[in-house]
Parts: sequence; structure tokens; C-alpha cells
Amino acid sequence: MGFWKKLKDKLTTESETFDVPLNPVPIEKRSSWLGPAIVYAGVQFSFAVVMAGAGLGAGLTIMEVLWVTIIGLVILSWIGDSVNAYLGAKTGLPGAVIARQSFGDIQARIITSLIMVLLHTGWWAINTSLVANAFCTFLGIDYTKQFLPWALLVIVLGIIFIIPAVLGYLSMKWMDYIAVPAGIFLFAMGAYLAIKSQGIAGIKEWSPAQRMPWSIAISTVVGTCVCQWAMISDYSRMHRPTWRDSLMMPSLLIIVGFIEIILGAIMTVGIGTFDIVQLMISLGYPFWAYLLLFIAQWTSQIVAVYSAGLSFGNMLNARDAKTQKILTLIIGVLGILLGIAGILEKFMDWLIALSVVFPPLASIMTVDFLFLRKEQWEDIRGWNKMATLSLIIGIVIGYFSGYKYSFGIPPLQTYILTGIVYYITMKIKATLSPDQFTPKHWIPRKVL
Repeated sequence: MGFWKKLKDKLTTESETFDVPLNPVPIEKRSSWLGPAIVYAGVQFSFAVVMAGAGLGAGLTIMEVLWVTIIGLVILSWIGDSVNAYLGAKTGLPGAVIARQSFGDIQARIITSLIMVLLHTGWWAINTSLVANAFCTFLGIDYTKQFLPWALLVIVLGIIFIIPAVLGYLSMKWMDYIAVPAGIFLFAMGAYLAIKSQGIAGIKEWSPAQRMPWSIAISTVVGTCVCQWAMISDYSRMHRPTWRDSLMMPSLLIIVGFIEIILGAIMTVGIGTFDIVQLMISLGYPFWAYLLLFIAQWTSQIVAVYSAGLSFGNMLNARDAKTQKILTLIIGVLGILLGIAGILEKFMDWLIALSVVFPPLASIMTVDFLFLRKEQWEDIRGWNKMATLSLIIGIVIGYFSGYKYSFGIPPLQTYILTGIVYYITMKIKATLSPDQFTPKHWIPRKVL
């Protein structure tokens, strides 16, 4: 009994330290970047990321997929992740709470956190549906026609996925130590089976009948991980507040995502579908491989629902671990309902939404922290209308440049232009009518 009591006390103490969104993680509780990076990388072990790569393979040559992935993931996403990781490391706070400085506590709770909750929960629901599809296939259930058994699987799998996130950060970390090696093994198997099925020459010579514009392709790649720009601080707050650690923090995720996207593209060559379940069946994946993939997928799910729970906790000002666990459970139930409602059918639309909304959101938070506040954070009360205006302008820029007219590199130009708009509007506001959101060093001494 003594052992279990000590374990319970330790978990309770650690949960109060790491799992309450409004409490900064103390410096003495921080680790090196590796531990948080392993947990964070788990979000990328995802059916949906492989599925996005398969979609790219249906519209681009393999070499084009390679370059699109380098631009979208290795360059853009790594930069975006690293900068926002630094915000979490410096403040010790999750993204939804950091947003209270730039957007104001009211807006951060009502709009910003709601955006994070909905998009993280939607991503979780999509992946849960994909796993249910895979298990239905091997159980002989037609998931396109037999709704009730499929829905039951979504519910059961959803409950399993929720448990580690409700227990907290420490359970997630130990889960990833098991799941990450399983995912890496499956990547190697997928690459082997794909090359065996199609041949190296067939893969290299592949040319799609209907081509995908590069702007949409890059946005698709960024869409698989762009929401992480605003959520990476949920995990980087666990490591030391240095630029070195922040630059290393996304490295494992980038490696995982790169392999998955390329693998998905290779798998789709010659098979004629980007339905990941059908691809795996066509390539001859054995049943035990699906069990390993389920374990690997689990890591993505617990990270997504954990971050959604933190954002929900910020919405409701959760100030203790017990309340936070309840809110995370509620988010998981919402995700199950979204999965049953058929959100998977809107998969590509979901990626578009992610790539349009999150770059401007992350840009405002970054510009505010680094350039307006000089790396200082405070919980500012009220509603910053300039942040709202800049967010709306950024979303419009992202939509028109990425999907209406398709030019440039939409996530990058959206991120940069939103930051410029926010800086300028805040400067104008400081000149005409400074308020609590105006940096103190911008306010003339006579006003002070």
C-alpha cells in the first residue's frame, strides 16, 4: 500500500505542476528538450498525415512531393514551431494562456481558445474515425454502410484514446516511449511493401493525370502540422527557456512527419486512392501491424485531446488539476460525437481550415511577445480589437492566396503579413489612443 500511495501522491503533485493551464511550469521542474519533444512528436504519428501524403501523391510526382514537403515541413513548419516553442519555454505557459497577452483575457478565452478547442478536437475526431475504419475492415464490417457497429467502434476507441490525456502529462510521456518505436517500425514496413508493390522505377516515373497546384500542395503539408504552431508551447513549457532547446524541440516531429508524407505519397502511386485503410489493405499489411499502428496513433490522439483540454481549461479559468481532467474528458466526448457525425468526410476542408486560421493566430502571439513586449508576459484584461482585426485580415489573406487564387506560399505570406498588420495597427493605436494593450515603452512620458 505504501508504494501505491507514494505513486498516487507523486502523480497528484506532478499533475498540479504540469496539467493546470494557468500555472506556469517552474524552472526547477523543467527538463532538456528531448523529453517534451518525444511527447510532442507523438501528435505526428497519425493516419491523417499519411493520408495527406497520399493525397499529394495523387496530384504530384514523387520528386515534387519531396520538394513540397521540404518547403512546407522542414523549412516553414520548423521555423514556425521553433519560434512558438520559445514563447512557451520563456513563459512556462500553454498557447491558449499566452494568447491572453496579445488578444486580452476575454478574447483569448472566448475566441482564441474556442478556435484551438474546435480545431484540435476536429483533428482528434478525424484520426479516431480513421482507426475505426481500419478495425472495421479487419472485422468484416463495411464502415461505409454499417453505421451502428462502426459508431460503436468510434466510441470504444475514443474512450481508450482519452484515458492517458485525462491522467496527465506524465502518462503521455511514458506512452510515447512505447508508441514511437512502434511507429518507426511501421514506417519501415510501409516503405518496404510500397517499393515491393510498385517497384522503384514505377515510383520514380509516376506522373498524375490531374495535377495539384504547388500553393495548395504546400498548404496541405503545412495544414498537417500548422495547428502545432499554437500548441507547441503546451509542451515546450516543460523544457529550459533557451533558443537552442526551442530549435531542437520540433526536430523529432519534423522527422516523423517527413517520413509519413513521403510514405503516403509512395503508397498511393498506382493504387488509385488516398483512403489510407484501402492503401494498407492493397499493400498487404498484416493484422498485427494494425495493432502497432493503433498504438502509434494513440500518441497523436492523446496530444491533440490534451491540448484541446488545456484550451478549454483556459476558457473556463481552470485552476486545479481535477477540474482540468474533467474538462479534458468533456473534450474527448465531443471528439467522439464529431467522429460519429462524419467529420472525416471533410478531411481536406479541415486541413484548409487549419492552414488558414493558425498562421495568423500564431503570428500575432509571436509578434506581440517578441517585438512588442520584449519577451515579457502579463495577463492583460479586456479585449484587444487590433488583434481581432489583424486575425480577420490574416484569415482573408490566407484564404484568397491559398485557395481562391492560389499564388505564392500561402501559410508563409499569411504569417508574415499578419504580423506586419498587427504591428502597424498597434503602433497606430498607441499614437491615437493608447490602452492597457499598448507596450509601456511606446507610451509618451507625458501620457504616463
